[in-house]
Amino acid sequence: MPGMVHIENLDVTLGEFRLRDIDLDIAGREYFVVLGPTGAGKTVLIECIAGLIDPDRGRILLDGRDVTGLPPERRRVGYLPQDYALFPHLTVRENLGFGLMIQKRAGEIPVKIERYAALLGIGHLLDRLPFKLSGGEKQRVALGRALAIDPNLMLLDEPLAALDVATRERIGDELRQIHDRTGITTLHICHNFDETIRLADRVALVHQGRLVQIGTPEQIMRQPRNLFAAEFVRVENVFAGLAAPAAAGTRVRVGTCTLATDLSAEGKVFATVRPDDVDLEPGAAADGDNVFAVRVERLEERGDGYALHMRGELPITAFVSRSAQRRHRYGPGAAVRAHVPPGAVHVFPAVGEDGASWREPGTSGNEAVSKTQPQPKEMNP
Repeated sequence: MPGMVHIENLDVTLGEFRLRDIDLDIAGREYFVVLGPTGAGKTVLIECIAGLIDPDRGRILLDGRDVTGLPPERRRVGYLPQDYALFPHLTVRENLGFGLMIQKRAGEIPVKIERYAALLGIGHLLDRLPFKLSGGEKQRVALGRALAIDPNLMLLDEPLAALDVATRERIGDELRQIHDRTGITTLHICHNFDETIRLADRVALVHQGRLVQIGTPEQIMRQPRNLFAAEFVRVENVFAGLAAPAAAGTRVRVGTCTLATDLSAEGKVFATVRPDDVDLEPGAAADGDNVFAVRVERLEERGDGYALHMRGELPITAFVSRSAQRRHRYGPGAAVRAHVPPGAVHVFPAVGEDGASWREPGTSGNEAVSKTQPQPKEMNP
């Protein structure tokens, strides 16, 4: 299947920044997102694949062919840079045909322009210059120029970052639809997890020049590998604790509370729970494993429901649907029983492969453990 990408031991140094030990496989026809904060190395990675930066070490294979030393025009890669890089003195028509002209495929230009102008809805713009286009129109033209060369791989560098929210969502949906229609493998650079959820088949999370985790959006949300991943994808309920084996699974001491989990762990860990995995019932009494007496501090409207931020035996956030909120009318001060199924409690070591030090969630890596958060204590299973 065309469009397969294999990256092996990639290492790039640019000034003080280093992209380190990148191993990555992308399947043909996959919509793959590289996600991470500004400065993580996402653009460096995509420019290496495009042939704009030469790596210091490692190999890049496209469909089994080693392209590490090849110039961009010999890689069959379409590239959409973040600023679109349209030629200001060329019309939309000429911009769309530019790549084909460089590849000496001028005879194909009229057919390709007609095809992609129709696909992207820009036929009425063909004789305009770029300065007369809106941001969304420029994005479509740049995408059409990249598609016109029939790439096996499409590289998109923050394609939605410069657009307003409404346009971003609409064009994001269009990008996914174009991918599904054309079947072109797509590598999309992004710093927004909501955007990632809408588009990605799989995700690679990047931080400080390293790959932190690879998986589906669902896997990264529910099974983060380390504290950076948990906080970046906004797990929200992240607890520093001390784990010990139990008769079934593991028990994690968080301050004076205990969280049971089905996973095996021992020693200092972080435990995470997605808000939508927390079950709520009105009432103050709490008994049984993973059942906590809490009170609602704050109600936050979110999409098709509400986030309830609560304090009590365990500070925790839960998500409730609009129908559940209508039934129970949870409000500030309401007494609630919060139940966390053991299968919804994910744990990972407090010191992992990335060398992250023991710290409380929500603090920087250089800060001491927060005095206001519950401290892990020695425990017996």
